[in-house]
Amino acid sequence: MTQYNFSDSVIALAGVCQAISCVKSISKDGQADPIDMEVMFESLLKTESDNTESIFNGHKYLTTGFQTLIDLLSGPRTDADLSRYLVSILSLQKRFSNDSNMQQVMSSRIAQAKRLYDYQEKIDQDLIDQLAHIYKDTISTYPTKIQVTGNSQYLQQAANQSKIRALLLSAIRSAVLWHQVGGKKRHFLFSKAKIVDTAKAFLA
Repeated sequence: MTQYNFSDSVIALAGVCQAISCVKSISKDGQADPIDMEVMFESLLKTESDNTESIFNGHKYLTTGFQTLIDLLSGPRTDADLSRYLVSILSLQKRFSNDSNMQQVMSSRIAQAKRLYDYQEKIDQDLIDQLAHIYKDTISTYPTKIQVTGNSQYLQQAANQSKIRALLLSAIRSAVLWHQVGGKKRHFLFSKAKIVDTAKAFLA
């Protein structure tokens, strides 16, 4: 992946938004769209790819992410939880991208998870638990914490906790990708309309 354009950064942002949208759905309702989640879990395991879109199996699998991104940047009322999650993810991405030791640990652990995935050819709870442990042992050790709020009945369930951590890990992966393909925080200030228009074009 060497040639990037603005749409690559919007695809990666949609990945972040799809992950945090799933996190919110689980925390509030106890469940999220299984295909939306699977796309994000699989994106963690695609360590080599020809282009940004293929990491998510094509932009059509990021419909929730594009819509969430549009709503966050142009909706009449900004979702406080999703905005907070997005800001935290981008902050953690910056920390992670400057931490070569943590990147090595993450790479090694993701490779282990990928071997399990290649062996069983499916995403199951064991694999989600493994991804969740990677998040706990890496990103969770940073001082910046992502405080997930919602219904304690759902948040206390072990399977949901694992899904949330694995989804947050996938959000970090998409944020790193966003940075790699030229995404900049200033785009939220100076290119907001362009981000929204690009996301809408992917949904058309």
